[in-house]
Amino acid sequence: MKMKRPRGMRELATIQGMSGRTVPSSREQIVAEQSRLEHERARLERELKMWQDNERRTGDRLAGVHERLALLTSACEQLEGGSEPPNRGYRPGRPNRPTYEAEPTEPTTTWHEVVLEY
Repeated sequence: MKMKRPRGMRELATIQGMSGRTVPSSREQIVAEQSRLEHERARLERELKMWQDNERRTGDRLAGVHERLALLTSACEQLEGGSEPPNRGYRPGRPNRPTYEAEPTEPTTTWHEVVLEY
C-alpha cells in the first residue's frame, strides 16, 4: 500500500494532533475534555444565534432596499412619460434669480486677480 504524502504543514502528524484523536485514559482527562467540549458547544450555539439574528436583520434591510428601488423605478418611469414637475427650479429659502431673455453684454468668463500673502 502506497503511503499518502502530506501536502502541507497542516497535514503533518504531530504528537498534539494525534493526542486529540485518542480516547482519554483517566477519569480526569475525560471530565476535562467533556467540560471543554461543553464550553465549545455553548460558544458555537451563541455564534449560530448571532449569525441567525444578523441574517434576519440583513434580510429585513434587503427587503426595504428592494421596496425603495421598486418605488423609485416606478417614479422614474412616470417622469419619463410626462412633463417635468411645475416647481422644478424652486428652492425654498433661496431668492429667485432673474431670468435673462437675451445674452448679457459682459463676458462671464473673465479672470480675476487674487493676492495671497503668507
